[in-house]
Amino acid sequence: MTSQLDQVKSQIQDQLVSSGNYDDISRQLKVQLYESGWFDQVQKLAVSELGGGNENFDHLYQAIKPSAEELVPQHVRDEITEKIRRYVEEIVQ
Repeated sequence: MTSQLDQVKSQIQDQLVSSGNYDDISRQLKVQLYESGWFDQVQKLAVSELGGGNENFDHLYQAIKPSAEELVPQHVRDEITEKIRRYVEEIVQ
């Protein structure tokens, strides 16, 4: 069952990319995150985590990822999720 689900997910992703919807959704997400101040908040997290030390990117990414994900405003999550849901409904019909 999992391989079938993975195959469907892969097909949906391929459709998103080939139709140009992936770029549209990605662009909308970036704009909304920027307008909400998310990038500034994540930058502050990164600076705080680095604390002047010599951390590598992988360590920094793992350290701030959970907090960065939590900082995404709910309205942004909802709008992007809805846009993806509508697109999936269109291609599945």
